Amino acid sequence: MEPIRHAQAHERGFTPHLLRASPHFVHPVAGVAQLASTSDDLAATCRAVALQLPDDAVFTHLTSARLRGWWLPMLDGFPLVACSDQEAPHHDRRGVYVRRCGIPPGHRHRIGDLAVASPEWTIVELAEHLALLDLVAVIDCALHHEDVTIESIRATMRPGRRGVRVLRRALELADGRSESWWETMLRLLHVLSGFEVDPQQVITNAAGVEIARVDLRIRGTNRVPEYDGSDHRERDRHERDLRREKALARAGLERYGYIATEILHAPERIVRDAEDARGMRHVPGRVDPWRAEARLASLSRTGQEALRRRLRRFVRTTSPRGRKPPSGAT
Repeated sequence: MEPIRHAQAHERGFTPHLLRASPHFVHPVAGVAQLASTSDDLAATCRAVALQLPDDAVFTHLTSARLRGWWLPMLDGFPLVACSDQEAPHHDRRGVYVRRCGIPPGHRHRIGDLAVASPEWTIVELAEHLALLDLVAVIDCALHHEDVTIESIRATMRPGRRGVRVLRRALELADGRSESWWETMLRLLHVLSGFEVDPQQVITNAAGVEIARVDLRIRGTNRVPEYDGSDHRERDRHERDLRREKALARAGLERYGYIATEILHAPERIVRDAEDARGMRHVPGRVDPWRAEARLASLSRTGQEALRRRLRRFVRTTSPRGRKPPSGAT
């Protein structure tokens, strides 16, 4: 069932009161009813919200990234963000934040029946608010999905725009071969600690037959660090993993599996393993660049809270139009 404008309730066989009072409907934006059973469907919610937006509005920023299925920061709940060339009052509409910006025609795309900003424009906007590690993960995913290229992102960047410096650095660190958010984090932990790694390297046996494709290989070593998610403990997956580990061992490779908790709370242990693989002397401060970036990103509670504060400007629960001016204001 398509969303319904309250003003068109009678045409659809309802009354405005029924739409507002029925538990079967939710109201993602003032004046529009959406089936409650579809409220967790982002595309359905965007279709409902779009009924109250200007004709030129497109969904952008985090909303565009979510619609594309990109890897996003570890945060519960994201605001709906759109963009329009038109003036307020739509800028103040509750339930969605409408940025006033001019998106060039070439960066106005569609996903199904929804108008969205291009992948490149979406990334340029995200760079205004995301920390480096979170931004690299977004770009890695966009590259992996072949939605963008490094060159197309660079061509969209504008000197002096907010976030351009972190975006330049993120592009230097991005690699579209990562296959998950945590793989990107494990790769960045090694790279920022000074280790050269090759992602998704294909391993062959003496006969040239592929036996595995590994998350990472520390260059110049036989060490293979990999991210192990919870699915690796499922019986069928576990059995396949054991056969794969034996095949890697026969090929002379050492597989070291790491879980999210280790990446979050014991990065020194992972770096120490990499030092051993390279035969390097242990340097306690080697992990410091990673730790500094992790504190700023959604990997840490402080990073999550900082991101929430930055995104708070996009949250509209009441309309500023309804506020009374302070006493004595003219």
